[in-house]
Amino acid sequence: SILATCALTMLVCVWNATYPNIMPAKRWYTVALYRGVLGIMALLAPELTTVRAFLHPDEMRNASDEQWTRTHGFFALMGGFVIQDGPQQKTLRPCNDLQYLRDEIVVNPEIMKEEMSNKSKCDGLGNALLVVQLLWFILQVVARASNHLAITLLEINTLALAALSPPLFFFWWSKPMAAACPHIFYLKDVPETSSTEILPHHQENAITVSPKRGWWDETIGGALDDDVDKDGLYSFGAFFIVWVIFGGLHLIAWNFQFPTQAERIIWRVASLTLVTAPCIVFLGLVLGKTVARDDDVPGVITTIMFIIGVVARFVLLVLMLASLRDLPSSTYQTVSWTSYVPHL
Repeated sequence: SILATCALTMLVCVWNATYPNIMPAKRWYTVALYRGVLGIMALLAPELTTVRAFLHPDEMRNASDEQWTRTHGFFALMGGFVIQDGPQQKTLRPCNDLQYLRDEIVVNPEIMKEEMSNKSKCDGLGNALLVVQLLWFILQVVARASNHLAITLLEINTLALAALSPPLFFFWWSKPMAAACPHIFYLKDVPETSSTEILPHHQENAITVSPKRGWWDETIGGALDDDVDKDGLYSFGAFFIVWVIFGGLHLIAWNFQFPTQAERIIWRVASLTLVTAPCIVFLGLVLGKTVARDDDVPGVITTIMFIIGVVARFVLLVLMLASLRDLPSSTYQTVSWTSYVPHL
């Protein structure tokens, strides 16, 4: 029951965190691999997924006027707008592309919000079911703890994943999920231009199109990249805060019963590492800019601490699975009234 409940809830969290971009590749295994990488990222490094949702450019968040909405902005970020250039389709890349679509520099520039929603494979009912399951899981963990029943490490890990899901619902509420195909625009008759720039007389805001992408960019690279603003203290701050929250939730198990004392100590050290690593990275960045004045210092410190954080995350996963071999007897007891609360 514990395994089934946690597995289902983690599946819900991963599904909620994988809003894939529209893949130009038509090969099913390429799309499957790309979505698989997104799922692994959401499971092993959920803080990256949360920050990915948080850091969409402001112009995409606020792309709203009489005709354009936030959904238009998200759809553009997903690679949902393409230009038909002869036999080839070229993906429009934000941030300035929406303005050109508004200015009707291309044919058929108007696209309704409902058209983009129809290209999505999820609706409001699906999102409602995800929310119900997450709320029920959090409720039953709190109920078990209030009745002094043992909570497993697997439940703590699932709780940490569930805690990062509400921000995704908030930031991606208007974003189409798993859109299957893009919306095609057609260029008006314009002079011949280069393959990477259209309308050169608008040099400062020229529409750019993505070049032909290789296997890595279409799969793993595509999952690790996105059209978001990754620069500045704003981006670093968002990542550090989410990282600390995710690591701090694992400290709930500080005094839990472990199969061995060594496993308890390792869990505590790994959990503290997840909390302190981003703080050390932030301090290193500040010192690197103000004291060392060496551009390489922040990058080295960030890389080292990120690797340490990844190792700590894997250690927690191993301990979580290892703890299932010897669970307290109260783990198998349930709070009866929670079974009457609607859930999946």
